[in-house]
Amino acid sequence: MLLAQSLLPLIAQDSYKLTIKTQEVALIFHAEDAGGRSVDNLTANDMSVRDNGKPAEKITQFVHHTNLPVRAAIVFDMSVSMQNAISPRRMAQQLASTVLQSSSDQAMIVRFDFETQIQQDWTSDKQQLMATAAHVTDKNGSRLGGTALWDTLYRVCRDHIPAQVPGNEVSANAILLFTDGDDNVSHALPQDVIDECSEREAPIYPFVIDDRAHFNDGQKALRQLAERTGGRVFYDQGAACGVEESIQQINKELRDRYTLVYRPHPMKLDGSFHSVKLECPYRAVHLSVRDGYFAAK
Repeated sequence: MLLAQSLLPLIAQDSYKLTIKTQEVALIFHAEDAGGRSVDNLTANDMSVRDNGKPAEKITQFVHHTNLPVRAAIVFDMSVSMQNAISPRRMAQQLASTVLQSSSDQAMIVRFDFETQIQQDWTSDKQQLMATAAHVTDKNGSRLGGTALWDTLYRVCRDHIPAQVPGNEVSANAILLFTDGDDNVSHALPQDVIDECSEREAPIYPFVIDDRAHFNDGQKALRQLAERTGGRVFYDQGAACGVEESIQQINKELRDRYTLVYRPHPMKLDGSFHSVKLECPYRAVHLSVRDGYFAAK
C-alpha cells in the first residue's frame, strides 16, 4: 500500500494520528521462528527493507498487532475437473466452524465454474455460514463448461474485500481457495489477481487435495499466487483433520501480524511495479509478506 499526504495511524494503547508529509509504503507481515512459532518481539532495528534493490531511507512506523479480526473469503471451484476431487460441503462446513472465532470475524462463501456465484455474503454468524455451506454443491456444474478461476478471484478481491485504509481499524484479509488451478475462460490474468490482492493485503491460501500434480501449470500458478500475495499452499487436504489444522495455522498467521511503514528512495509516480525484499538479517525468522507494490500515478 502506497500512502501519500495521508494521516497514518500509530496503533498503540494510547492511539493518535501522525501527519506524514511524504510518500510511504506500508507492509503487513507475519513472523515465525524455525519451529513455526509466532515471533512477537521484533523491533524496527531487526528489519531490513530494500525497495527495487535500494535500502529504504527510513522505517517510520513499526507496530505489532495481536488478535486481529479475520475477514476470509472461502472460494470453491465447482468445475467439472474438481467435482470428484473434494467434498465441498464437508470442507465448507469445516471451514465455517473453524475460521469464525469471535463476533468481529467475518467470512463469505463463493463458488464458481464458468461463472462466479456469491453463495453467502459477509457474515459473523457461524450457524448461518454453516447452513449456507451445506448447499455449496447445489446446482453443481454449469452446462456451459469452463473454469473462470482468475475472473473469480479478481472480482472477489476487487468487489468484496475492503482495502486497508489509513485511519481505520486494521483487519486480517485472506482468500481460502479450493481449486486445481486450471482456468480456460477468464479475461483476468494471474498478475491482475496478484496486483488486486496485494493492494488489499489479502494473501491467498490455496488448498490442494491431490499433491501428485505439483508441477503442472495450474499448481505452478497457485504457488505463485500464494508466494506473491504473502500466503502459502497447503497440500494433501483431503481429510477434515488436515483442513482444520491448516485453518488453525492460517488463523495464527492472520491474527498475529506486524505493520511496517517505510520511506523509499524518491521515485517516479508512474504506476510502475516496485519489488520489495523484507528481511530480518540478524535473527532466524521467516516472514510472510507480499513481494511488492505499484507506485501511484
